[in-house]
Amino acid sequence: MKKYILGILLGAGILCAGCGGKDHKVQEVPADEKAYGEEITLMHPDADKAEFRQYIEAAEKELDMKIHLLASPINADNRHARISTILSSGDDSVDVIAVNDEMINEFKYQGYLEPLGDDVMTEEICACYPQDYMEKIAMAEGKVYSVPYMMDLMVFWVNEKFLDKAGIAAVTSRGDFEKLLDGRYGYGNYGYGSAWETTYVYNELSQFINMFGGTYGDWKDENTRQALVFLHDMAEADKTPREQLVDQYEQMEQKFIQGKYGAIFMYSGAMDTFLRAGVYGNDKIHAAPMPLFKKNATNVATWQYVLNKASVHKEAAKKFLSYAAGYEGSAAYAEHMKKLPARLDIILEGNLDIPDLDILKKYAEELELKSRPLSKTPMKDIKAIGELFQKYITDEISLDEFCQRAENVLP
Repeated sequence: MKKYILGILLGAGILCAGCGGKDHKVQEVPADEKAYGEEITLMHPDADKAEFRQYIEAAEKELDMKIHLLASPINADNRHARISTILSSGDDSVDVIAVNDEMINEFKYQGYLEPLGDDVMTEEICACYPQDYMEKIAMAEGKVYSVPYMMDLMVFWVNEKFLDKAGIAAVTSRGDFEKLLDGRYGYGNYGYGSAWETTYVYNELSQFINMFGGTYGDWKDENTRQALVFLHDMAEADKTPREQLVDQYEQMEQKFIQGKYGAIFMYSGAMDTFLRAGVYGNDKIHAAPMPLFKKNATNVATWQYVLNKASVHKEAAKKFLSYAAGYEGSAAYAEHMKKLPARLDIILEGNLDIPDLDILKKYAEELELKSRPLSKTPMKDIKAIGELFQKYITDEISLDEFCQRAENVLP
């Protein structure tokens, strides 16, 4: 009997020891992490990509810092909502967050972000970025609120096979563009396609207004109205699919990769997507010079790092931000991701291993780089204009009605 009781007690002891170990066991830290003196958490849309992780691993060694990665949502609306919740709630679990123009233009006015002074964004570094862009997007009331790390130029991309079928060597003018539109490429295929979903068409609309020499927001300008008419007539004549009214960039890129479109306007950051899909090349999909309609101008946007005001690792975060803004960190990002860095000086040097860099360099050198006009409530206003545009395209409202109502959104 004593042996039986002893066995029960020993068994119970072993079980309790096991339970206690599960609740209180100290997690072993991998050897390569023990050496790091500081740590931060970075939320980034590319957190799951191997190339970005390699960039971060190199940054960790350079900075003697552990950088924990957290992926942000892919969908733009979900991403905006998630990041907005983190910042507005004072959540200190994320130190540095990657945001786009729409988000920075909203958050910089709401007290969520830590301003970046000379310890991060010196005058010399600020001068390396497009100045109009810095003043209108990255700054507010004389303070810098972000570190742009990746430049997105609105680029004209073509599928060379469509150009061959249209009988044109290149699309250099409005006339060439219309020839591409007029081609017949089989059912469901178009010379030109886009993403006209309400929160995305803003990019398309502003780019065509740029090329027609108009001003986005000046709805009485005749050049602005001509751009609107051109887009409307293109859809009405079935030279671009109306189905794209529900498409965001993900759907547009997929259709382009599948060979359904001969050309698109898309930001330069798409280079990585086309390379991964194995469809990039001189005889396939590739970047092309911007066709000249009336004015050589293109949208410029960036992805940027911001510092969460609630962060408890501000000094370590600034250390990373200084690296990201510096020459070495900017060039390393570009090399790993095959994307343009936000710094113009690095782009213009032309030493990056990025396909068609010579074409992208000409965009930066020769075109007027126009920062997109964004309000203090950009997502709300972008969607409002997008909804009006869709009503105009589907003839629910006229051009005059669109312009009148748009003035109430962006006067």
